[in-house]
Amino acid sequence: MARRASDPIVIPDELWERPQMTQALTSRDIGTVFHLLRQYAGATQTQIAIACTLTQGRVSEHMKPGGRRVTELDVFERIADGLQMPDAARMALGLAPRTHPGVPAPRTPEPQARTGVVRTDPRPTRAASSDPMDISRLTRWLTASDTADETIESLARSTTSLASAHTQVPAKSLLSQVLRLHRRTQDLLEGSRPRPRHTRELLRIDADLLAHAAVIFGDVNLDHHAEQYAAAALMLAREAGTNEAFAWYAQAKTARWQDRLIEAADFARQGYEASPHTPMKTQLAWYEANAAALLGDQTRARQAVKRAEQTAETIHDSPTDRSVWSFPTERRALFALAVATRTGDPDGALQAAEMADTAWAAGAPVAPAVWAQIRVGTGVAHLLKGDLEGTAEQLAQLLTLDPGMRLATVTRYVADLDRRLSHPHYRDTSLALQLRAQIRDFNAAALTDDTDLERS
Repeated sequence: MARRASDPIVIPDELWERPQMTQALTSRDIGTVFHLLRQYAGATQTQIAIACTLTQGRVSEHMKPGGRRVTELDVFERIADGLQMPDAARMALGLAPRTHPGVPAPRTPEPQARTGVVRTDPRPTRAASSDPMDISRLTRWLTASDTADETIESLARSTTSLASAHTQVPAKSLLSQVLRLHRRTQDLLEGSRPRPRHTRELLRIDADLLAHAAVIFGDVNLDHHAEQYAAAALMLAREAGTNEAFAWYAQAKTARWQDRLIEAADFARQGYEASPHTPMKTQLAWYEANAAALLGDQTRARQAVKRAEQTAETIHDSPTDRSVWSFPTERRALFALAVATRTGDPDGALQAAEMADTAWAAGAPVAPAVWAQIRVGTGVAHLLKGDLEGTAEQLAQLLTLDPGMRLATVTRYVADLDRRLSHPHYRDTSLALQLRAQIRDFNAAALTDDTDLERS
């Protein structure tokens, strides 16, 4: 019987153990992986494309000599899942194993063959019999799906991986990957027929992706996009009936950097009230405090600080958890420093900076943008104490920051320092003039070596 393009690929177990395959996986040479599948499993490009949810043209590009290489984590996950790679192959490819020692492997349902038959309306209808509901129709409607559990799990893992990469990967490069994963999730929502629980999970994943994208849009000074994406994230989170805190945080952050301070404080408070008992709840309280302090409402700022401190007493962030949504000691220190400088407490600001530096000295991972904001805030605190030399020392450290990590949240802090240095007290001071020139050069080089968004 002739093989059809829709037939599943039958991959011999020993293929994954071949040295050629191991070498290809280790070097992440997906083109060679596909060639080996064709050679030893008789797989066609179309079969590979269907299994890995790629286009046949994309598979062909990978298989050409010197052809297109895979670089995106979500695509590696999709290929590994589609080919049902064993854990040894997944780890050779640089991915986490699907199972852990001592835990039985999950049962994988057999894939349903696609057919050319036009489906009728899957919604449950009244049966012609005396039964109040045709249970078989209901069951078929609930279980019929074009989307597999494994696809959802892969999307969820990739979404988490991108959130974890937030503090270490240049913003524009990360944004392009977040947007690609959002488009893939959206395609599944709009172009497939997911089960109800799959729909809820896809909505949740996309809400997190849109909130993450909104945060990055703000980081690269695209506040209008940030505002739109944050609003959409909140809408999807509500539709999914899931945690709204990330979307509220994205809205509060966007409003704060647009100087819509009352809205920023209100968004943060709404997020605080909606947030489960996680580190994000503490962060939202600090965000309200920061916006209120910038607004000059010291009473509200103090009340929000009190809420933040009370919440932090019962919530402990994992020291190994570093993502766009985590709130480790260094970020708490940053917010405390910002509120202290805005409320005229330079000594409190310096104490907060010391808390962050102590955490880093003890081995906490360094998030470059947070480190940079701590340096600027410390420089402002020294300036409030009349110590221009102390400010210069902090700025000298800041100048080493890679241009790709000079986010808008950093350059705006630096611009605030520049504004303070323009005060008549420092205007004609040679050191102040030198520092202002350094600030102009620092901000002019921001993000210049990062990926062009137009190419994403």
